[in-house]
Amino acid sequence: MTSSIAMQSKPSSVEMKQSRTPYLAAFILLAIVGATLPLWVTGNPFLLMLASHAVIAAIVALSLDLLTGNTGLLSFGHAAWYGFGAYLAGLLSKNFSAEMVLIIPLTIVAACLVAAVVGAILVRQIGKTFAILTLALSQIFYALVFVLSDQTGGEDGLQGIPMATLFGNTVASSQAWYWLLYGVLIISLGGALYLRTTPLGRAWLAIRENTERASFIGVNTGALKLIAYVFSAGLASLAGALFVLFNGAVSPDVLHWFESGKILMYVVLGGVGTIVGPVFGAALFTFLEHYVSSYTDAWLIYFGGLFVLIVIVAPGGLFGIGRSIYARFKTGKGQTT
Repeated sequence: MTSSIAMQSKPSSVEMKQSRTPYLAAFILLAIVGATLPLWVTGNPFLLMLASHAVIAAIVALSLDLLTGNTGLLSFGHAAWYGFGAYLAGLLSKNFSAEMVLIIPLTIVAACLVAAVVGAILVRQIGKTFAILTLALSQIFYALVFVLSDQTGGEDGLQGIPMATLFGNTVASSQAWYWLLYGVLIISLGGALYLRTTPLGRAWLAIRENTERASFIGVNTGALKLIAYVFSAGLASLAGALFVLFNGAVSPDVLHWFESGKILMYVVLGGVGTIVGPVFGAALFTFLEHYVSSYTDAWLIYFGGLFVLIVIVAPGGLFGIGRSIYARFKTGKGQTT
């Protein structure tokens, strides 16, 4: 039944009607830039570290776009799962094992289980109600850090996390971490792009475009929204786990509403629903945040202005701008031949 539903929903999907060339081009560009980046920053470990943080931001941005971009469910509290993954992985590393092969799967499974329980309630809501409830959830997680301060470190955060190991080998160098993070991003991005082409992905898009119509043609909208929410939480927790193992510490700030706002800005800046766009948006935001904040304390004002400008002038984000340029180039080339 799922395949027949997906076939019915396919004609109504904007993404299915458009050429996949811009997505493929963006993916290849990202792969090339990411793979050659260590060569550009040779001798500058700080830039490599900043690039690693940008990659982590890209993974968490991708996780939000899996939810919002695919189903239209807007989350104002996505940092809940990012922070959940960071704290759980940190606690497991300190008290159980520093082996990533054990820590990361356990963190993802735990996040997915909790998200399934919470999401079963949340996805029944729509629009602003869903968004506000996700924000409330992130604030509950934030408060729990202080309630459980004996384990989490409270305001001081979780510190003293041992160096992570991968198959028994300590991951210590900046380059090793970058390649590890970059590999996870490419695999996650490739998986998200593939998922968009599957019956599940097309059913999600049908829900995003018209939930009532999707329901009418037989799509179990509640179940599919829950699956998207769980997938999104799992990927966000993966980003959080990688962050704490890379950083060696985590503070309550990762669960703050401001962090959720940043994640949302990554997605809007790159282009909601474009999958590849939020990755570029997160990378650009991370670098701009560092350099602009070093020049002025009013950097948030500039970023707020940029956010408003993107929403009004280029609602498709960076990816939408790139796709428009590609379309014009293709049209112009067709006219000259």
